[in-house]
Amino acid sequence: MTRIYVCRKCKKKYSPEAYSQSRFCLNCGTYLTARIVVSSRPHRRVKAPETGVESTASENQWLPRGYEERKGQVKFIEEATKALESDKVFLGSAPCGIGKSLGSLLSVLPLLEENKLLISFRTRSQLHIFLKELKALKQNPLTVSFFSKQDMCPLRVKSGVSYFDFLEECRRLKENCESATKPYCRFYWNLIRRKRKADELALDCARKILDPKEASRRMAMQSFCAYEALKRVLSKVNIFLGTYNYTFNKPVREALLQSWGVDLSKVYLIVDEAHNLPTFARERLSDKLTQTTIESALRETENFEHKNLSAVQEYLSLLDNQIFQRAQKRLGKVNLKLLDPQEVSDLFLEVSGTSGIQAAEILHEYGEHVREKRQELGNEKIFSYNHRVGEFIGNFLQRIDKKYVHLIQRDWGDRIHLEVRSLDGREITDPVLREARGSIVMSGFLSPPKVYRDLILRSKADVHLREFDSPFPPENRLILAARDVSSRFEKRTDKMLQKWGKYIEGISEANAGNMGVFFTSYNLMNTVISHIETDRKMIVEERKTRRSDVMEKLTRSRHNVLFGVMGGKFSEGMDYPDNLLTCVVTVGLPYATWSIYQKALINYYDYQFHGRGRMYAYLTPAIFRLIQACGRVHRSATDKGCIVILDERVTRPNIKQLLPSYYQKEMKTVKNPKECNENITKFWHKQRGLI
Repeated sequence: MTRIYVCRKCKKKYSPEAYSQSRFCLNCGTYLTARIVVSSRPHRRVKAPETGVESTASENQWLPRGYEERKGQVKFIEEATKALESDKVFLGSAPCGIGKSLGSLLSVLPLLEENKLLISFRTRSQLHIFLKELKALKQNPLTVSFFSKQDMCPLRVKSGVSYFDFLEECRRLKENCESATKPYCRFYWNLIRRKRKADELALDCARKILDPKEASRRMAMQSFCAYEALKRVLSKVNIFLGTYNYTFNKPVREALLQSWGVDLSKVYLIVDEAHNLPTFARERLSDKLTQTTIESALRETENFEHKNLSAVQEYLSLLDNQIFQRAQKRLGKVNLKLLDPQEVSDLFLEVSGTSGIQAAEILHEYGEHVREKRQELGNEKIFSYNHRVGEFIGNFLQRIDKKYVHLIQRDWGDRIHLEVRSLDGREITDPVLREARGSIVMSGFLSPPKVYRDLILRSKADVHLREFDSPFPPENRLILAARDVSSRFEKRTDKMLQKWGKYIEGISEANAGNMGVFFTSYNLMNTVISHIETDRKMIVEERKTRRSDVMEKLTRSRHNVLFGVMGGKFSEGMDYPDNLLTCVVTVGLPYATWSIYQKALINYYDYQFHGRGRMYAYLTPAIFRLIQACGRVHRSATDKGCIVILDERVTRPNIKQLLPSYYQKEMKTVKNPKECNENITKFWHKQRGLI
């Protein structure tokens, strides 16, 4: 597999070396387009007519030695490369097995030149996948990866404090190092006095492409802070890996780019697990305040004098005794209601004669005073509750257009909080993805891609959408959907619960190997379990259930049934290697709980996307959780197994069209538990060569 360049007009071919000299055809002046060439002949050569330069297809400068490309991977590279070279955002839905991590690297690295590559993901498991692929390349570009600064701190004594307090304490200890004042951080002290040695060790970590934990361990053994040492050598590094915060949190991103010595226009982006991006962006723009924080802020006023102290206490008492008390009464027996921010602002003006915005500024100012005093006193805790309250009130009263909804909520611990929630995160995601040198946005499931495009980008222009089929052999899987069961609320009768139980019993009897059964909620799971009789060992997910314990049980015996929930820790982001699960059963469609917020989100998307609010805010997220759960079976090309969806609604055209294309092609319907049992029995007989 190698890259050549072709003139779009006269079709002349050029080698990478010729392309590096001129990106335009020497014959007709047309812009050259990259092509990926795969050949089983190891010495096929491509000659650039105007230069005489030759390249060998098997000698790609990045491709791991001895690597055999996967089905669909070459197409992924072609499509992503075409998008990057056309200055388009590439958005790809690439199922497990295509090799999208390596494919995305092979799309960007040949184009990198003097630019940088920023790889972004939501969970740490994806970090290790990318590090593994980078280490396997023929060339090993200098690479640094970060967890949070607190996670990489060699002192470890601050792990119990808030992240804000940790950052403030870290800053204080570093400043004390500069002025040779105690207390100070000995790891940073050594860093600034042995800079050359620290830089050598940091660059060695980058050459070896170490993960943050191992880099921190090695640097700490030499009494250096890995976070600060690696940050010092970033300007010499080609690739950086970090969670979404390093890409989409503006202050964090700007600090990274400053250390890197580039602006965003010189950075290629690979954004993995992109199905999480719309929710992450909305959460970044949201804020909430609990009554406990108000009470802590009031206690704080007892210890720090200030010219505005009486006003601060008045505002806090107003929040505690009136706004929160009224909110609790208004909720009554429900857990979520709308709250008009103007009502809160008017109450401040009525009671204190000060507008809500002015009150927020005074609380914020007092909070700054508290932080300064705590720092002067040498307190470990620099955080100010009043600063936090002022920040929230400002956000609550200023974020008031259609993109926000204001709420009062009671959580599972019976605590009341005020909340301002964003309905649109594109102001965070769109500028980053558009301003970068090139962007690859991908996930194992982004279907339909146009929905995710609309949720992260403001315009349809200059976006390349691509949905890839599963590369795994279709004969290795069986996909069934039951036509006689549904989790619609009005149909959730005792008879329906019993029928679900019969389905699960029949599947358990016919299936070979461990099976997982995932429900729409814990309540439904516990109710249906009472209707099931099986000789399998039952493993039931609870909030305290540990992944390692479940994996041990599944590995020790292949006659288990794991019960869990869709969207839970065992149905998403959990890998079951070596065909540890051979069957997944999903019970119902995992729609979001209907609430005022959900209704507001649908209404907003109706307004933004021309009446498609229900599809964007309700159907698509449910289908995603469903497919994520089903995807626990087939993790490699050799895995064999069954997928059974126990809800007739997936057979309806409007919902079926949202499923991955291979589901739409392969899914069979069954009309009762007996027929389901027979299909699974036949599938396993065929796998064993019995028929």
